[in-house]
Amino acid sequence: MNKILGTLLAAAAAAALIGAGPAPRSQTEATRKVASAFLDRYFMQHNFGAYAEFAEPGFIQHNPNIASGVAGHRAFFAKLQQGPKTDPSKARHVTDMVLVDGDLFAMMHHNVPGPGAEARLFVDLWRVKNGKIAEHWDVVQPIPASIPHGNGMACGNYETHERAALWTDSIARPTCGLPDPKASRATSLKVYHDYVAEVAKGDVIGAIERWFAPDYRQHSPIITDGKQGAIDYLRKEWGDQSAVPPTLGPQRIVAEGDLVLVHYILTDGTTKKQSAQVDIFRIANGKIAEHWDIKQPVPEKTASGNPMW
Repeated sequence: MNKILGTLLAAAAAAALIGAGPAPRSQTEATRKVASAFLDRYFMQHNFGAYAEFAEPGFIQHNPNIASGVAGHRAFFAKLQQGPKTDPSKARHVTDMVLVDGDLFAMMHHNVPGPGAEARLFVDLWRVKNGKIAEHWDVVQPIPASIPHGNGMACGNYETHERAALWTDSIARPTCGLPDPKASRATSLKVYHDYVAEVAKGDVIGAIERWFAPDYRQHSPIITDGKQGAIDYLRKEWGDQSAVPPTLGPQRIVAEGDLVLVHYILTDGTTKKQSAQVDIFRIANGKIAEHWDIKQPVPEKTASGNPMW
């Protein structure tokens, strides 16, 4: 198990990093200005013309179902409106996390279309160039009805329609809280990279014991809570040393304060099927204190012709 997972994470440690280096504060704050205005217009005011206002007309789209550009975005949502009708007044949207880092900003959020409907968790990432959105990625996963812990996939357990209706949606007050302004981005990144590097040496269990906080909190929908839950999952999923290990593509990192978001493509070693994935880590007192993950299968073709990463 240690050898296999070590090989996997060694690839992650050696992968090219996008957005991991320090960015000028002025660039981050310029991106924050675009992010705040766009997210408010699109998600709080429900103004779907926000892309026409804030994005380059031909912005690069990586959502597999949407063609590139403002026209592709408009056509996709026009087609949705022709499908089965839902009452938009019953839909509930909840903002869970917003991060800004250099020319990138990211948002974790979830949507419940109506009572009894399946909720979906999203992580969206946008790249800003010359004051306009130039590129967009997202990873989307349904929130299962049953999760092996009480933490939810997001924060605060606002994931059912009834619970989501109790939350006043806000970009400025996401359910997971804002990044800690007192926390160092560089320190958080170092903890993440040091953990991955130690795992890559082969002692997976030792790395978890060393780098996970005693009260480590899990949000993955398939892993039980705490450090022992992570260890048990690794033993179950990676115990077959004869299996061909998966491979990871390069990582796109968005980090702010105590939060590190990692976006990548994983290729299964046996089936060669790919999934777009996001892992988010909260760092506290030099340890990994909390973890979220979102996974989405990569289709054979995309509407834009662009890969999901």
